[in-house]
Amino acid sequence: MLVSDQVTIRAIVGTDPQLSVTSKGVSVLKFRVATHERKRDQESGQWVDGPTNWYSISAFRGLAENTMESLVQGDHVMIFGKLQIREFERADGTKGNSADIEAYSIGHDLRFGTSSFTRVRTDMAEADRKVHQGGSTEADASWPKGTDQAA
Repeated sequence: MLVSDQVTIRAIVGTDPQLSVTSKGVSVLKFRVATHERKRDQESGQWVDGPTNWYSISAFRGLAENTMESLVQGDHVMIFGKLQIREFERADGTKGNSADIEAYSIGHDLRFGTSSFTRVRTDMAEADRKVHQGGSTEADASWPKGTDQAA
């Protein structure tokens, strides 16, 4: 069974991002993130961590390359993308579920620090934008005249 939803999560990068390139030249980035809820314990009045959820994150093309240059293990991030809950069975017969997110957008969570943005102007950025917009759309008309739409 495969379930898919769009989600936004706030998480901590749990593994070093790993970048690879497919035989067709597509950049693919994979890493894992952890989320947990902090809440006040009613009896002690202290803040405690709730259970940890782990997600496998994948990003493609320009997003993969930019994320590789921007994130390290331990960074606090915001991720928007497509969540898929996947059932699996290992060779030893162990069954389980995996929570995978195909990222559409990734950024630092500025609640925990500052960030500096550097715009990347490439043909790949334009290709990424069109992929997520389903090709040329009305959004092309919304770009201000004289600006680089590939950003």
